[in-house]
Amino acid sequence: MDRVWKWLAVLLAACQPAIEPAYAPRAATERTEPDDPRAAVLEDRMIDFRFDGGQLEFELHRTGSRVQQVVRNRYAVAVTMHWTIAALDNLEPLSPVEGTAVLPAARAPLGAGEPVVIAELARLDPTAPYRRELYFHARFGDPRARARPYVYALPYPHGLTFAVLQGFHGEFSHRGSNEYAVDFDCPVATPVIAARPGVVVAVNASAQGSGTSPEYLDDRRANFVIILHGDGTLGEYMHLAPSGVEVAPGQTVRRGQELGLSGNTGFSSTPHLHFQVMTAADDGMTKRSFPFELAVAPQRASAPIEGRRYAAWE
Repeated sequence: MDRVWKWLAVLLAACQPAIEPAYAPRAATERTEPDDPRAAVLEDRMIDFRFDGGQLEFELHRTGSRVQQVVRNRYAVAVTMHWTIAALDNLEPLSPVEGTAVLPAARAPLGAGEPVVIAELARLDPTAPYRRELYFHARFGDPRARARPYVYALPYPHGLTFAVLQGFHGEFSHRGSNEYAVDFDCPVATPVIAARPGVVVAVNASAQGSGTSPEYLDDRRANFVIILHGDGTLGEYMHLAPSGVEVAPGQTVRRGQELGLSGNTGFSSTPHLHFQVMTAADDGMTKRSFPFELAVAPQRASAPIEGRRYAAWE
């Protein structure tokens, strides 16, 4: 999601309850094994990247003078994160202070994904406070996912016809992360249906309003449904109406099932439905979108063409 997080922590040398950190070896950053969990102390815990379906949890674990930055993913889909630790005060790095990690999925929405140690630090003076700042970007999906051939349904009900406002490589906003997205000119409150079966992994339904100024690039400003497909890619349905989501995280949906209502929330200049097939990019900061074909008529598939009108027939 297009958003940057910054955290500032000032921590005192004090006794805290013991915890049991674990080590997940799937992160792309080099790390050592975590310290003995029986001796670890939880010094700081913060939650961010929170939508319906999960959140990321950031913890500092201390064992003596050693400090570990640990992240846990509570979404039932992998999350790829780019992170930087900066402004160290009374700390020295024992491992890289910048990197990218693939955070393993939880078994269910809000379940406990494996904790990942992204960095290790050492206190210079164990009797004095210490401080660090953490910056990160996060994206839904595993960069290793690749789209398999599949012909997608038009994402609105039988009998409705809409034009493609913006297609692949669209000039307004379909560059980079949205290279292979498609925008349909659906008016507000048009039913949105699943173009492919899968499992709902994240939802936002609380956003209000729209615009094209930078603050609307924050994905908390848009309503959306994210569906995990069988090949590991994600279907992204965005700009839905306020309270216009009919499905819940963890729910299995069939092709053609209603997901919610289209709207005009987030980074948008007019009501429309944005759809794309994507995953996280390797950098953890952007998305990788995939070209796809739509079932535009019985026994006929085509990539969406900007300006063309398509009648849903299924």
